[in-house]
Amino acid sequence: MANRWLKTNCLIASATAFWLTALSPVPAIAKGISYSLALVASVQLVGESRRLIVQDARRAALAAMNQELEQTEFALHTQQQEQVLYEVYGDAPTYPPEVDRELKTSLEHLYKEPSADRSHETSTSTSQEKAFYLAIKSLLEVKGKTHVIERVLKMGGRQWDDAERLLQQILDEGQRNGW
Repeated sequence: MANRWLKTNCLIASATAFWLTALSPVPAIAKGISYSLALVASVQLVGESRRLIVQDARRAALAAMNQELEQTEFALHTQQQEQVLYEVYGDAPTYPPEVDRELKTSLEHLYKEPSADRSHETSTSTSQEKAFYLAIKSLLEVKGKTHVIERVLKMGGRQWDDAERLLQQILDEGQRNGW
């Protein structure tokens, strides 16, 4: 690669030098020779430039094909993992008819029970608080306390103690509500 670029640059320099020599005050025979050599160097320069362009195009095409292959491989791997998960977990658990009936009746009984007050569970603020609590809980497990305080609660430095108290309040509320 560097060889082709070096050859191309030498050809450009040669063609320019021969052309400028032909334009300078030299005898007619020297002008003819200089024009001829400039023409030969220019023709070789065109051929070498064409090869460079083809080589660069091939390299770009290979890079694009490699990237496409990596993406296809990733997609195939993901699809295989999804297939394995589907095989493991399936659509839904299949129960014998009597167990299925019993589960449905117990769920209906729980749902229709008059003492069950579910108004607080269906409010959007509670569901948002629950989602926030669950997100913070999972981030604590994955990223840690510092990440949650700095990135989620946007607190840190002098506010560290306040942030820890706020985080503890959120965790306590989630545990109180059984989330």
